[in-house]
Amino acid sequence: MNSITTTYGMNRLRVKGAVLLLTVVLLLIMVTLVTLYTGKIQSIEHQITLNQQNQKWANASAKTGLQRSLARLAVNKALLAGPVEAVLADDSQFTVIGDVELLTGGRQLVTLTSTGTSADGLASASISQNAVIYPLLTNIPPAPLLAKHGFHHAGKFELVLNPNGLAEAVPLSLWSDSPVVLLGTQHHSCYMADFNASKCLTNSFSSSGVKQLDIADNSASFPSDIMSYVFNLPTEQWSHLRELSDFQLTHCNDLDIDSWGFVWVNGDCEISASTQVATQSKPIILVVLNGQLVLQSDVTVYGLVFSFKSPDSLIEPSVDMLTHALVQGFVLANYQLGASGETVRVVFNEQVAEQLLQNSMLQRVAKVPGSWRDF
Repeated sequence: MNSITTTYGMNRLRVKGAVLLLTVVLLLIMVTLVTLYTGKIQSIEHQITLNQQNQKWANASAKTGLQRSLARLAVNKALLAGPVEAVLADDSQFTVIGDVELLTGGRQLVTLTSTGTSADGLASASISQNAVIYPLLTNIPPAPLLAKHGFHHAGKFELVLNPNGLAEAVPLSLWSDSPVVLLGTQHHSCYMADFNASKCLTNSFSSSGVKQLDIADNSASFPSDIMSYVFNLPTEQWSHLRELSDFQLTHCNDLDIDSWGFVWVNGDCEISASTQVATQSKPIILVVLNGQLVLQSDVTVYGLVFSFKSPDSLIEPSVDMLTHALVQGFVLANYQLGASGETVRVVFNEQVAEQLLQNSMLQRVAKVPGSWRDF
């Protein structure tokens, strides 16, 4: 009896030991599986985080390429001749490709597509942005001289007319919203051939009280706001136009043949004798704010000159050109010229007119709102 009981007890202990061992083994297996699963999850999460970081890295590189290209495009319009590539300091890189569509009025629609790549090359991102390259001048004046409120009979002008100013073969030399009175030989216009032959006075088109069609005065179509007509910015926003200039000066002492772009002068502007400002192929836009513009003898300025009086100014500006001084291009004034007996001499120059629209130095770049996208 005792032997049977002892045997039964031992078997019972063996069973308990086996169950306990099996339980421990199962727990170990479960712990191992949980550990492996947790490790795998963490590895996946790490990979996801790494991929997200790489994607953000690539996206940042693409944005850098886009912003750099827009900045460079503002300086160099020939940037789009081919793809732009660069490796950044963190070893990520970008490639920018530009596509150009020609619009009316000398404008260009540019689509910049920038592709960025992370430093390890495992992630890439592409973004695009549209921009418009546009000339500063919205309209090229049809006449070499535009004067709001007319030209005072006390002043003098010599104008080489635009042979196609009003229409095909219909010349135009002066355009104004007020009457212009011609007195003797101190007001006259002529064709380019006569001017080049020094016969502008003797072969005048309009002169000595004979007003031809080239003097479009008291014109109902004359723009009420010259700045808005030429620059597409109303006079009230003249400070915004100033911000678009390449140079803001307080005098004109440094203007010469190498001057370029859009020059804004605050106050008086006197150009020394025998000075050439800009060239026919690279004309300038010169705006003189609330000042006296004086071209000393034998000065030649290639481009568009705007003598501008701001709405709140009490100063009476003026334009005066001494012996043989002239502007090859256009002169504009938003006030009556000639009141103090000054002389204005302007030669219409077709090549200058073309370059005022086409020269890259006289163009600006603006982003197209709502055109940014990533993919």
